[in-house]
Amino acid sequence: MARLDAARLAVWRDLQSVTAALERKIDEALVAEWDVSLGWFDVLAGLQRLGGAARPSDLAEELRLVRSSLSRRLDRLEEEGWVQRTRPAGVDDQRAVVVELTKRGRTLWREMNVTYRRAVQQHVSRLLSDDDVATLRRVLDQLASSL
Repeated sequence: MARLDAARLAVWRDLQSVTAALERKIDEALVAEWDVSLGWFDVLAGLQRLGGAARPSDLAEELRLVRSSLSRRLDRLEEEGWVQRTRPAGVDDQRAVVVELTKRGRTLWREMNVTYRRAVQQHVSRLLSDDDVATLRRVLDQLASSL
């Protein structure tokens, strides 16, 4: 196992810093065009990836968020009419909830996704070769496997 040396610590700090800066750039694009934060968009996109509906715990796992943070976002998205919480039919547990995109939420996600993809292209994709993407995928998979 490699020791935590100055180079590895610097790479970790740089990964945090670059990720935060990229998220700010993408957030700025979404806010400028839609007045919607990246955090809100991520919830809509996560639901879309999960087929349009999911239990909050599954959505939190998909987004790698703690449940309380997700709950606050869901409250706001529900107020906007972009998601709705429902109780599954035939389930006795009153705590059981499913979050689903509303028709309005799906439409908004589709429209905002154009802005999101444009920002990712501008700030990430255009700068990476196919080899860079493969290497980054391998490194991210390696890091994720330890979580």
